[in-house]
Amino acid sequence: MTRTIGIYGVQVTLGLIALASGYAKLSGAALMVQQFQALGLGHGFLFAAGTAEILAGLCLLLPRGGILVAVLLTGVMVGALGMTIGHVASAVSAKPPIPQFTATGYQPAVKQHTLQPIVIVSPLAAIDI
Repeated sequence: MTRTIGIYGVQVTLGLIALASGYAKLSGAALMVQQFQALGLGHGFLFAAGTAEILAGLCLLLPRGGILVAVLLTGVMVGALGMTIGHVASAVSAKPPIPQFTATGYQPAVKQHTLQPIVIVSPLAAIDI
């Protein structure tokens, strides 16, 4: 009996966490929107993930909703993991931008009392092979 109460207690706690997370996504909390924008996902994916998490949270509050919850949350987690791995892989494989700049300054000459120009030019990326 104690084991059953403990399992239902954990199930209700996880349900409340899923409800809170889904509500944060659907209400457009800044942290959630920022994370989805960092991955390049729009509000449609935010809405889909929030809806799935709210449905999962509601099913977790029911004693026999475990299978449906497992399917819903597995879909959300696999999608989130896939997008994160894809985003990191694309960021790693992308070439870093080559700075293209020209800096010009003046340095006083040691023996002469005139200013000598110093020109530092970075080569263009189109020339690099």
